[in-house]
Amino acid sequence: MRKGAWLAVVLALCAMPALAQERDFCANRPGLGTPPCTLAPGSAIVEIGVAEWDHAASASGIDDSETFGDMLLRVGVSQSAEVQFGLTSFTLDRKRDGATRAVTRTSDIGDALLAVRRGIAGPNGPVAIEAFVSTRPDHASRWSAGVLLPASANLPGDFQLALTPEVDLAADADRRGRHVAYGAVIGLSRNLARNLSLAGELGAFEDADPAGHSRDARLAGSLAWQVASRLQVDFEADAGLSAGAPDTALMIGFADRFR
Repeated sequence: MRKGAWLAVVLALCAMPALAQERDFCANRPGLGTPPCTLAPGSAIVEIGVAEWDHAASASGIDDSETFGDMLLRVGVSQSAEVQFGLTSFTLDRKRDGATRAVTRTSDIGDALLAVRRGIAGPNGPVAIEAFVSTRPDHASRWSAGVLLPASANLPGDFQLALTPEVDLAADADRRGRHVAYGAVIGLSRNLARNLSLAGELGAFEDADPAGHSRDARLAGSLAWQVASRLQVDFEADAGLSAGAPDTALMIGFADRFR
């Protein structure tokens, strides 16, 4: 989505009548999974990944990747449905060859995203369905699409179990077609205080690209701090469990409910 389109969406939301209903704060961030809750009609949240650093090292070399300004705008459109608009603003990749020590640097913009989430067991979960389509702004033909089924359940001791299975039709690396990718995330979370929560997750994703099969399996720990009634700051650290995942990933961001 172009920056001008983002501005138009935000201005349109600001011009909407104040129809938002108050619900518990519900952000996608942080973590690997997706929550089943939806925003109340007229409510909106902007979520920003301020910075993410991925690091992977092997005999062939070292790969460091930074992502800045990962944006997601979510808008409640009915009692049990919301729409989402996303854009990864800027990525910077640095590769060092293990044999020659030569360093290659590349930069790019990421994918634009359009998604719809609908609660199928009530507006605030515990089960929802989400469908999305994403594309590269500079390669509109390289689109991907997928479906998620986020679910959650309350457990004894104030713990909450979350599960997010996902099936995608992902764009091939050579841009000539699409292939199936699938995976799931399971997580356990608990409030440490009224405005502070801790979560641990295990995620695995299989990508059957014709150019080469890959598996991204990782453990993630995240902390969400609701510093105000409408503002959350979050931190996440991942540890890779497979060759297709980074060895380490660190993320920081925030979510702001402005309607």
